[in-house]
Amino acid sequence: MEEIKTLTVEDVKDILKIGRNRAYDIFAREDFPAILLGRKYIVEENALKNWLQKRRK
Repeated sequence: MEEIKTLTVEDVKDILKIGRNRAYDIFAREDFPAILLGRKYIVEENALKNWLQKRRK
């Protein structure tokens, strides 16, 4: 079984080199593939990569 790598808001903040508030803004977007588990947001690493690719111009 393939392991699914997930990222937290803090992980995404560090990867994208943005502030925490901006990271939460991204997670709140309707087109962002965030998953809310209780009070914690996560995103699958591959879903983040795909989302970023789609936003490239």
